[in-house]
Amino acid sequence: MKTSWFVPAVLFTIFLLLLAGCTDILPDRGAAVATPGPVQTLPQGKHVTIEVDQKDPIYATVTVSFAGGEGQIAVTGIELRFTTADGVVTTKPLQPVKGDEVIFQGTKETDRLEGWVTLNTGVTYKTLDMLIPYRTRG
Repeated sequence: MKTSWFVPAVLFTIFLLLLAGCTDILPDRGAAVATPGPVQTLPQGKHVTIEVDQKDPIYATVTVSFAGGEGQIAVTGIELRFTTADGVVTTKPLQPVKGDEVIFQGTKETDRLEGWVTLNTGVTYKTLDMLIPYRTRG
């Protein structure tokens, strides 16, 4: 008769173990925007300027524009990747034409912008990797 409590106690212990393992309803995705990494410098005589405006305080948009430079003629392509704080990744090309611009829809948190410049030699350089914080007016 003393063993009659053993089966319910084991079942109750298993129930508690299962319950303890299922306390997280949503999986932990970690930070969507990683810390920026190192960037590369374009070779001598191939420098170009890519301008990044501050995030718009009302709409949270980010404008990126090509401002030219001595290496403009050697650039065959510019690829931009924008990662929002909630993990949405958008990739857009930026034409190597002075004044060309692209606009990314950001969030009201810190987003990340990365950029790669490809030269006519076929080599691609990561020249841009930055966090873009949201700032309110004031």
